Amino acid sequence: MARCSFVMRRRNCWRLLALLAPCVLGVPTLAAAGERAVFRSQMPDGRVAYADGPAAGAVRSDRLLVEPHPGDPAQALAAQRALEANRARLLQQGRARALKLAELDRGIDVAQQELWVAQSAQTDGQTVVEGDRQGRRFAPSYWQRQQFLAQAVARARLQLDALRAERAALQ
Repeated sequence: MARCSFVMRRRNCWRLLALLAPCVLGVPTLAAAGERAVFRSQMPDGRVAYADGPAAGAVRSDRLLVEPHPGDPAQALAAQRALEANRARLLQQGRARALKLAELDRGIDVAQQELWVAQSAQTDGQTVVEGDRQGRRFAPSYWQRQQFLAQAVARARLQLDALRAERAALQ
């Protein structure tokens, strides 16, 4: 790739200046349009061109965003204050979200422990002890105990699933 001569670089600088001058000077047409994209295209012979779209046959094209600045200082100050207020609001929301996530993590840990305890109690409750049989059949108290322990496991699992779902919704 050929190096740009001093004249070419100077011409490219003037092109860039001519293109960006309305933004710097605060021309109302550009300021009202919002953010504008300008393309910097590098041609195969080393020239650099700035235009509203990528140049045909360019080796490389980069999209540059040109941010308009309000011409009125009061308007610029108001925009800056709005940005600062928005930033403060976003930081506040981020801190609140982080606190909620930490609280949910603690709740998930507790719910997981409760589920393990309930599952362990259910496993231990399946052991037949004296008084659980009436002859060859299990007594109603055995089945009531099994039902109660299964319900405790189901409640613990539902609570854990609900906490996990809430945490997933925050991420």
